Amino acid sequence: MNYNSNICCVHLGLDDFDLLKYGCTTHLATYVLNELPKKIGNVFLIDYPNLVRLNPSIPWKTRGNGAIAIRFCTKCDQLENAENVLLIVESIVDKYIDSMTKEFDLVTPDFEPGLVIATNVSSELTWIYEKALTDVIIFDDYLKKKFEERGIIFSQRYSGRGVIGALAAIAWFYKEDDYTYELLTYRSKKFYGTKRCVDENSVKVFDSITKNSTFNNYDYNEKRVLITPRGFDPVLYGVRGETPSDVKKALSIIKTCEPVVAWTIFRSNQATDAHAMQRSVSDLKPFRTGKAKIVIGSKPYRIRGGAVIIKAFDGTGEIVLVFFKPSQLNRIAEKLSVGDLVEVQGHVKKWNELAVFHVEKMVVLKTLREFICTSPTCPQCGSKMSKKGFGKGYKCEKCGYVDFNPKLTCKEKPRQVESKMYLPPLHAQKHLIKPLARYSKEKKFIPRLVQLIAVSETTNIIEPLQFL
Repeated sequence: MNYNSNICCVHLGLDDFDLLKYGCTTHLATYVLNELPKKIGNVFLIDYPNLVRLNPSIPWKTRGNGAIAIRFCTKCDQLENAENVLLIVESIVDKYIDSMTKEFDLVTPDFEPGLVIATNVSSELTWIYEKALTDVIIFDDYLKKKFEERGIIFSQRYSGRGVIGALAAIAWFYKEDDYTYELLTYRSKKFYGTKRCVDENSVKVFDSITKNSTFNNYDYNEKRVLITPRGFDPVLYGVRGETPSDVKKALSIIKTCEPVVAWTIFRSNQATDAHAMQRSVSDLKPFRTGKAKIVIGSKPYRIRGGAVIIKAFDGTGEIVLVFFKPSQLNRIAEKLSVGDLVEVQGHVKKWNELAVFHVEKMVVLKTLREFICTSPTCPQCGSKMSKKGFGKGYKCEKCGYVDFNPKLTCKEKPRQVESKMYLPPLHAQKHLIKPLARYSKEKKFIPRLVQLIAVSETTNIIEPLQFL
């Protein structure tokens, strides 16, 4: 992408750089962003760094299955060529990996990082983002060659399974979809492994000030802070919202008992339901995501652990739905009846050889009316009659009178489930799920309207010696 004959732009994709405990790809991206100007010179971005969440159903995914794209521009004579850019980026990544592994000596058993450079990106590439978001991609030599023919360069040093996510993150730029922003702040390496110290009251203050523009900061029902992760990764806290200025307010409002040594603002597909592709039941294959309008076909059945299982169907086939206890959707599922029409959203997993749809969100579209009918009174002796079985009518046990078509007294039974949307509690909502607070706030990213952004607007390493 050339803004004029003197400015050249590069799309850098990174994925699967998570170390066993302390590293994460966003942390690496923050380091890369701050090192690029030192290595290349005056650098501008054409977008905030992208944090692109991908298919949550993939069994070998990293924790949040988030890939990164950094889109930077500088004078063409400073870049020389894409191969030179790759060497520069690899040297930055090498230093990061060496520093992290020497200090903590921990890498995941399936450490499969991917690093990709692209100078020619167009809407023709969006298919790989859509596929990586909703399905499984087998990346073979043939597919790699097709990308290379488009001028995309793959790192030889970082050429693991993460190249799929790296490509998908690069391709997201031309997917004109909804988006949000997230400010991630990072801890001092001195505090790795300790409990995060974020002031709860300040999170509430931030939430009250930005309640119309940020979301999922605090769960008031459970009195729980939602912006702090639970793992060993370097993130101190992260806040999500509709604009960069909204999330950046957290830096001056949220108080922490440990230093914020760095921060980065990412544009993301989080909280957009981007993975919720409309599908039929026959199209719900293992490891695919989607949503489907479906009819309840069996009584709910609770299994050990609290999950509820229901069979459901549409005109193309039948599938088993599972509603897990942490989502609290199991409570709603137990109130469904055969014949109810719902739309379920989630992803397919394999339970042995059975494909099971894990429900993460549900809309009850239509519930059937249910009635409670009392047994008729015998017209001969006035005793209560009892049903003899389907199609066999009612019989009076006292006098023997049989009526195959008695007039019954029936009263409609109130349903305990409403026709509306049901989501898990805030703390149980996964990265891609669109929360209620975001409905009617959807927006569309238009690539041709992007403007150059200073790196300093998107990121800052405040204390370099404590960051890495």
